[in-house]
Amino acid sequence: MSLRREIGVSLLVQGAGAASLLMATLWLGASLGPEQQGAFSRTKAEIEFVAAFAMFGLPQALFYFVKSARLGDDAALRWAAGSALLALPIAATYAGLQPGAALPVVALALATGACVLHGQLRALMLVRERIEWFNAVTALPQVLLLAGVLVLARGGPAPTDAPVWPWLFVIAFGVATGVALQRWRRGARGVAGAGTARWRDLAHYGMAAWLTAALSTAAIVLMQRWVEHSQGAAVLGVFTMAMTLLQVPLTPIAYAAPLLLRRWMERPGARAAQRAAGALFGLLLGVAGVVWLTAPLWPGLGLGEAYRGLAQVLAVLLIGGAAEAASRVLGVNANASGVPWVAVRAEAARWTVLGLGWGLLKGPGLMGLCVLWAAAALVAAAVFAWHAGAGRAPAEGLA
Repeated sequence: MSLRREIGVSLLVQGAGAASLLMATLWLGASLGPEQQGAFSRTKAEIEFVAAFAMFGLPQALFYFVKSARLGDDAALRWAAGSALLALPIAATYAGLQPGAALPVVALALATGACVLHGQLRALMLVRERIEWFNAVTALPQVLLLAGVLVLARGGPAPTDAPVWPWLFVIAFGVATGVALQRWRRGARGVAGAGTARWRDLAHYGMAAWLTAALSTAAIVLMQRWVEHSQGAAVLGVFTMAMTLLQVPLTPIAYAAPLLLRRWMERPGARAAQRAAGALFGLLLGVAGVVWLTAPLWPGLGLGEAYRGLAQVLAVLLIGGAAEAASRVLGVNANASGVPWVAVRAEAARWTVLGLGWGLLKGPGLMGLCVLWAAAALVAAAVFAWHAGAGRAPAEGLA
């Protein structure tokens, strides 16, 4: 199957999953209001943050070394299972440290463990399985989340307070992980691999991927808490809705990223990555301008008075989204070249901007926080662009 066709299949199948999650968020916002929708979105962000932390970058590392025949299937599965078990106490500790026991410890631990194992198995399936199975396993949790939201929302606001949401994620990721594990056992070839990958190699590659994922998801959690603390739960709902809508143009890139990684590991794609990054950056900047100009006509994007101002918030976040799109493409090329630490430097630059904003901004409103977020994304993209333009990534190598 050609790369173009593989990306098309990914857009179709995984697009159904992304559409399901978007529909679940929109349904909650329209039927139960921004407070409940904000609680759901915050729970999702919390689980993704802890899972990214607990994965330690292993999905990318396992894919890289299994794909390059430096690690066998059985060894890779043991690494995946071990990381999922390690995620349980990490998530439990995180939940227990939250003020006021805002998150149920057992639910968050189980949801995170399932999310971690699901992520590892997805990466391994991309090496051995047909692309259709990879896409189906990726989309399944999102479809199950939509089904759960529709069931819970029928009961009205009472049964859908924040502690319920983590259990919904337990079910969604648990079922998807079971399907992925069953398929892996059927299709695993027991390839022994060359055995040249040492744990230090996995740690070096995985640590870079881990830091990148942890820092990026932690930044989202930080912004959500900053918005909620300074503006309240209703404004948090507006912000998280805008962040959800922002994922619409970014989602196809997420679908294509694993396929591009596999292709660029086989054939170097530095020039193609630079061209694609530039095109995406310009396209999304144009979309941001259109949304900003039309915001006075449709300020709440049809979601009601409670979401007034959503269009302008989305327009500003789309500027950062343009930079994020370019960063993701250039980051895939860096990973394919065996130099994932470029992404860590980009995330460090993002956090530098966010930290300066935290220290310098006094009582920023929602728009001020959105501008800060977009500025941080632009600086992170600039780091990727500088490394790509200077041709530094291929020279670093894998330690």
